Amino acid sequence: MLKKYYKKINKQENHQKLGKQYSNFCDTVINIDWNKILYNRISFISAATKKFNDCRYLEIGCGEDTCFKSIPVINKIGVDPQMGGNVRETSDNFFKKNKKEFDVIFIDGLHIYEQCRKDVINSLKVLNKNGFIFLHDMIPRNWLEENVPRLQPIWSGNVWKVALELIKTKGIDFFIINADYGIGVIKKKKKNVVYHDDYENIKNLKFKDFLNLNENIKYIEAEHAYKLISLNKKT
Repeated sequence: MLKKYYKKINKQENHQKLGKQYSNFCDTVINIDWNKILYNRISFISAATKKFNDCRYLEIGCGEDTCFKSIPVINKIGVDPQMGGNVRETSDNFFKKNKKEFDVIFIDGLHIYEQCRKDVINSLKVLNKNGFIFLHDMIPRNWLEENVPRLQPIWSGNVWKVALELIKTKGIDFFIINADYGIGVIKKKKKNVVYHDDYENIKNLKFKDFLNLNENIKYIEAEHAYKLISLNKKT
């Protein structure tokens, strides 16, 4: 699905220098304008929360509370070590202490594969059956957006790698919505889910690998995804 957006950048004088300086450099981009897609993460998260009576919501990485304050739920927890939310600590420390369970979880913390996979693994343990986990920044559009460490303000990081493990994880449904920098959606179908560990094979992948491997991942257009989430029966 994403290949139709691929665009090769015209060769420039600084490309050779960038290629030597950054191992992640790539002259192919994914030419998507997110502003033209009339849905964002809040649209889908809000739709999911409406499927539960007295929904229990958890947000990892709140920043300026753009999302956290917009979710129409009374029983909600937002975890961020620096700003936003209502719990001031790292997600690792939160999960060590936490004894609550949740119906909907949104993960938008540190945009690094290793941390994101930890947040997903911990979230699956405290997510109720038929609950949802949403993941932000799953479609980096170019090597600069994907590079770790961060090189520019707009940064998806390399959290896309988590998708390669989720597509092989049993007991869940997983897809990525083509909107708002890529929104991953997990629906928990079984009570106990064991996360598929492929860390050693994935940890060193680069943006070029994302361009080659994303055909293995299920991508859904925003309108279709909204209908899928909204049509789920209330629990």
